[in-house]
Amino acid sequence: MSIRRRMAIAAAVAVAVAVAAASLASYVAVRARLLGSVDASLRQQMERVLSEGARALPPPGEFRRGGRFGGPQVYSQIVTPASDLSDGSDQRRVRDRRGRADDVRLPVTARDREVAAGSAEAYFWDADIQGVSLRGITAPVATGVAVELARPVDEVQSALNGLGIILLIVTGAGVAAGAGLGWVVSGRALRPVTAFTARTEELADADDLSRRLPVVGDDEIARLARVFNGTLDKLESSAEAQRRLVADASHELRTPLASLRANIEVLQQPGDLPPGDHAELLRDVVEQTDELSALVTDIVRAGETTVREDEAQDVRLDEIAGAAIERLRRQHPGVLVLEDLAPLVVDGVPERLNRLVANLLDNAVKWNVAGEPIEVTLREGVLTVRDHGPGFPESDLPHVFERFYRSSGARGKPGSGLGLSIVHQVAQMHGASVTASNAPDGGAVLTVVFPVGSTSQTPSTRQDRPPTA
Repeated sequence: MSIRRRMAIAAAVAVAVAVAAASLASYVAVRARLLGSVDASLRQQMERVLSEGARALPPPGEFRRGGRFGGPQVYSQIVTPASDLSDGSDQRRVRDRRGRADDVRLPVTARDREVAAGSAEAYFWDADIQGVSLRGITAPVATGVAVELARPVDEVQSALNGLGIILLIVTGAGVAAGAGLGWVVSGRALRPVTAFTARTEELADADDLSRRLPVVGDDEIARLARVFNGTLDKLESSAEAQRRLVADASHELRTPLASLRANIEVLQQPGDLPPGDHAELLRDVVEQTDELSALVTDIVRAGETTVREDEAQDVRLDEIAGAAIERLRRQHPGVLVLEDLAPLVVDGVPERLNRLVANLLDNAVKWNVAGEPIEVTLREGVLTVRDHGPGFPESDLPHVFERFYRSSGARGKPGSGLGLSIVHQVAQMHGASVTASNAPDGGAVLTVVFPVGSTSQTPSTRQDRPPTA
């Protein structure tokens, strides 16, 4: 069911409820008003009986509609505590105050006899005798005597029946009008939504992610358009990053693959190579294969942008940094590393945090001057790695963390240009920030600041997520 149809049905239901409630209230109010007039008339007649006695009792009327009770006059009956109980439907003959015989008697209930005995107060009642609706009152007039006064209310019922028919017609017409107006109004109200839907479908079918929805005003549709445009911005950025990654990766892979192919073709050529040249070519093939594997690994890691909730755990960052430093010392025995690592627990993925620290250290080793130390500090959620090399050229600082970016001084050095990009990416995945700067006395400084809410200065004692190195 479309939104427009649902809105039209809702409007029809709302109008139906409102009109029905108004009609019911009108019917009840008119009924109370008409019956109030009848009750006032009966009360006045009873007051005359109380003041004037039996002579104020109304005389018997003529037969109407096949029975005594059919005319507009008031009928009376005397009740005593010993009166026979009757609902008014029997045909026993009774005598009125003038001694005439009646065909029908007013109903006498136990409450009427209690009123005659003085143990109950006067009250109004309703009855139906021989198809005629009566409204009556029973009140005490003397000790042991009560009087029943009643009058037909057929005219009241007729008026109420007519009013009910009119109100039913009005209710039906109101529901129909509400449905029609609801359909028209919902169409006008949903026109912006319809246009928005058509526009989004058009954009969804198009391959151009640069197109955007027009934003007019500040209503809900405009807000939705802004959100949709923001989603398109992120989608376009993601697609552009993907294209750039594929293009950069293909460019970076082309050179090592060409070199590896050339060496293999040389090894396949007929003829004997000198043993030294053959061994050197094999070493080159192994080294190029290792570089190619490292490059592929970096490209795969560069495509990872999020951390799954089930991967995260409490990680001792100081232990990860310590283990990375020990590996660096084994791989580069001549490198001096000065470390100051305070215990720190970080909510994250151990493997990716290990890659972050390793890439920071690899960058420092690549640029550090021989004989100078590499300083690694971890304090209050801040990890700092400093070398004593030439530092970053000022023109390169804005591009340090871009994928495959390599400064002019790095052209002859090993690497893919993805190391610091992966550092930046892993930091963002863990809610941290990373900056690059130059020390006043020379050397590059790379700083990773972890958010306060995700770190702890003391090792975690939680059982469900144990500390991990």
